[in-house]
Amino acid sequence: MQVLADWGLSEWLAYIESVHPRMIDLSLDRPRRVLHCLRPNGPKVVITVAGTNGKGSTVSMLDAVYRAAGYRVGAYTSPHLVHYGERIRINGSTASDDSLCQAFHKIDQVRGAIPLTYFEFGTLAAVEIFSNAALDVWIMEVGMGGRLDAVNVLEPDLAIITSVDLDHQAWLGDSRDAIANEKAGILRYRGRAVVSDPAPPAALLSRLDKLQCERRLMNRDFRIEGTAAGKWAFSPVSLTWKEPSLIGNLEISASSPAWAQNIGGSLAALRMLEDELPVEPHHLAVLQTLTLPGRQQRNEGAITTWFDVSHNLQAVTALAVQLRAEPIVGKTRAVFAMLEDKDIAGTVAVMRDCIDYWYPAALSGLRTISASDFRSALAGLRVAHQEFSASPREAYRMAVEASEAGDRVVVFGSFYLVGDILDSKLERTPG
Repeated sequence: MQVLADWGLSEWLAYIESVHPRMIDLSLDRPRRVLHCLRPNGPKVVITVAGTNGKGSTVSMLDAVYRAAGYRVGAYTSPHLVHYGERIRINGSTASDDSLCQAFHKIDQVRGAIPLTYFEFGTLAAVEIFSNAALDVWIMEVGMGGRLDAVNVLEPDLAIITSVDLDHQAWLGDSRDAIANEKAGILRYRGRAVVSDPAPPAALLSRLDKLQCERRLMNRDFRIEGTAAGKWAFSPVSLTWKEPSLIGNLEISASSPAWAQNIGGSLAALRMLEDELPVEPHHLAVLQTLTLPGRQQRNEGAITTWFDVSHNLQAVTALAVQLRAEPIVGKTRAVFAMLEDKDIAGTVAVMRDCIDYWYPAALSGLRTISASDFRSALAGLRVAHQEFSASPREAYRMAVEASEAGDRVVVFGSFYLVGDILDSKLERTPG
C-alpha cells in the first residue's frame, strides 16, 4: 500500500489498523525504538496513570486543575467516545485531524520496517503532538496493564495507580496480584507514586517497597470520606507529607464513591507535585463541577437516561449501586453490549435486579460477540422482542420508544456502545 502525505484521518486510521498483524501486542521494544527516532522534547513533568477503572477520570481531573492554574497541559486517554481526536487533548482542546495526520505520517516515516499496533501508533502520535506544543505537563493514561504498555516508554515524574481489579485477564493475569504486578510496571526506582485503590493488592505494596518508591497511599497517607452534608472530605493524614502545603483538608462534591476515590487520588498527586507545579486552593474549584461524558452520565427528564462506559465487574458494580440508590416509579430498560473478552455472565448477574427489560445491541469491529453467544449469555432474562443484531442506535431508539414517563433507560457495557449513541449526528471514528 502506498502511503500518501495528504491522506485524511479516516484513511490513516484504517492504515494504522493494518500495519501490525495483531490488534494487541504488549511490548516496549518496538515503540521505544520509534520514540528514539522521534526525539521528542519532553515537558517539565510527566504523569503516568494506570489502573483498572478511574484512569480517564483521574487524567481529566488533573488536566482541569492544572489548566485552571495556568499551565499548558497535554492529556492522553483511550479509547475515545465519538472522535479519535478526543484521545489527545492540548489545553482542553481535542487534537485536530490535520495534527493527527501529520503525526501519523512522521511516525510512519521514521519507523521504517518496525510494525506498530493501532494503540502504539496513537501513543506515539500523542508524544509527537505534545512535543511540538511546548507543554508544561503531560498526563498519560495507560491503555492496558502498564509494564508493557506503549505509554511506559516515557519516564514519569509521578506514577498514579487507581483501582486494581479483574479485567483483560487474558493478557494481564487472573488475580488482583497478577494484574497489580503489571500495573506496577509504571513505577520507577526511588520514583514517586500515588495509589488511590483503598485496598491495594499485596503485590503492589511489595513492588513499592522493592523499588523504594516515595509513595502516598489512600487510607494510610490520605483519606476521602463522606460527610453528613452529603459531600466528601479529603484529608492528608500522615507525617510523610511535606509541610506547609496549600492543599490541605477540604470538602468537595462527588457524584459517586468511585468519583470521590479518584478525586482523592488526584488531590494527593497535586500535593506531591506542588514543588514543580504549584497550585492554589481556588484552582481546585473546577473539581466541584467537572463531569465526563459516558461516566455515570445521568440526564433527567420524563424518561431518565444513564450512559456509562462500565465494561468490567468493578465498574458495573459501582453503576448498580448508583441505580439502586435512585428511586423510580417506572421500569428500567437496559441498552447493553460488551466485547467478547468481557465477563458478560458476571455483568448480567450484578445488574439483574436493576433491570426490567434488556435491549441487546450488536457492536461492529474486532473482539465482538456473535449474536448466538450473546443470546445464550442473556438466556432467562426479559429481553425485549428484537433481533440481537440491532445496532446501538436502533436498540436505544426501541428502548426509549417503549418507555413511559417515570421509566429509566440505562446504556452501559462498552465505550463503543455509549459513544455510538451519545452523538448520533457524528459517525464514530474507528478504534
